Amino acid sequence: MRRTTYATFLLTVLCTNVQAQTSTPPRYALSIYSAQANNGDGLFDTAADAGANPVGGYAMVRDRRAFNLVAGNNAIDVREVARYLDPSALSARLVEPGEAAIIGQRFDDSTLSFDTLVQHQIGHPVEIVGSSNNPTTAPIVGILLSNSGGLTVQLVDGRVTTVTDYGRVTFPDLPKGLSASPTLRLDVAAKQAGMRTIELVYPTQGLAWRAEYTGWIGAGSECKLTLSGWALIANRSGATYRDAQIKLIAGSPNHANRSIARSKTMVMAAQAERAPTAEENGTLGDYHEYAIDMPLDIVDNSLQRVALFPEQPVACQRQYLFETTPMRANPGMAPITDRAYGASDTQAIRAALAFRIDRALPGGRVRLLQTSATNAANEGNPEFVGEDQVAHTPKNEPIALQIGDAFDLRGERRQTDFSVDKNQHNLSETFALRIVNASGGAKSVVVREHLYRWTQWNITQSSAKFEKKNADTVEFKLDVPANGEAKATYTVQYQWTESYK
Repeated sequence: MRRTTYATFLLTVLCTNVQAQTSTPPRYALSIYSAQANNGDGLFDTAADAGANPVGGYAMVRDRRAFNLVAGNNAIDVREVARYLDPSALSARLVEPGEAAIIGQRFDDSTLSFDTLVQHQIGHPVEIVGSSNNPTTAPIVGILLSNSGGLTVQLVDGRVTTVTDYGRVTFPDLPKGLSASPTLRLDVAAKQAGMRTIELVYPTQGLAWRAEYTGWIGAGSECKLTLSGWALIANRSGATYRDAQIKLIAGSPNHANRSIARSKTMVMAAQAERAPTAEENGTLGDYHEYAIDMPLDIVDNSLQRVALFPEQPVACQRQYLFETTPMRANPGMAPITDRAYGASDTQAIRAALAFRIDRALPGGRVRLLQTSATNAANEGNPEFVGEDQVAHTPKNEPIALQIGDAFDLRGERRQTDFSVDKNQHNLSETFALRIVNASGGAKSVVVREHLYRWTQWNITQSSAKFEKKNADTVEFKLDVPANGEAKATYTVQYQWTESYK
């Protein structure tokens, strides 16, 4: 009986300890929003001058810390907070209020630099030693009067001198309100002394994530794609978050106008020692949420990769597009009656890879790779095929990645007839389309034509079927044989109702 009772007691204690450990929230919890929706692309730039760009990015930070309060008023300096936090949206509360209350808060971002230090020390003693040419000169000691055009100092004997060349400047102390890092200052009133946990929740810039996808194109004539996804997290917020619980949010929340601070830091690449993964949690309101399955150290000035999903085979189709001009119809202008306007052009044909996937894809960059054919001199090296950006895309929606120009395909568009009758308010134009295929395989090419001369038009003759895509665009689909060509012609007539000069 005693053994059973003791075993039951021990099991109860163990379960209680496990529950206590698992129920204790981490110090940091971060919800990081996608860079695409929050001007955060500059956070991923590793160039030395990247800090000259606006910070961008957006995240919600929850930070819990314990403080030992004394009875009465407590002035607490909370350091290691994000440099770009929004003080107006900061929430600070006692997790166990008891007989204590936060009665005031202030955010000081006057961080330590030579200019701010000198500005804060005007009217205080200073010692200036050496110069760039002679570092052993006698020190200058006095009261700092100004830092405009050099350091102006009143000497001990009353004389005033200005020093423009100096080696080291020494001050007696650190001015009040100036710290080496951004500081949140809290005023807490406590009736009793003891440990209290304070929770800070605030939005900040300087944190963002974006999706990075890698697609391997399979060998052979059949289009096969293997796609994997990663989340790249950038932290340039000025703070490091250890063992943080991370959620990644894909979507575009609306923000009211806010000022954007500027950073002078430089992004450094960081490698994670563990292999965390992000699992989709469904939706947060109108956004998709991805929870990382283990705590992460999000170090300041770092880039970190987390797996979104493993390699997944996807059926794909190769597409080719011939579009000679981006010009569109302008209803606010007169009909364009100049014969030479956009008359003809010969140019390359763009290649694309189209597919659908049964998962939502957060916006990001897709890099396409392919293993080269094996021969005596090349043992199947990986080769870069192209890359493109994708916007936030719901699952099973069509995606077309622009790869580049098709080497063996060329398109030609020639104006073969043109007539205009301004009295009858009409214009007729005929084009000849020609696609040449120099490859050993048949290709299907979409020819996109924009009818840009006026808003009212009608195709009166066409040698090939076409599809009207919108108010001023039609598309022809031409099947081009291997080492051959395909042709089509069409005539379009524009009409208008009033006279234009």
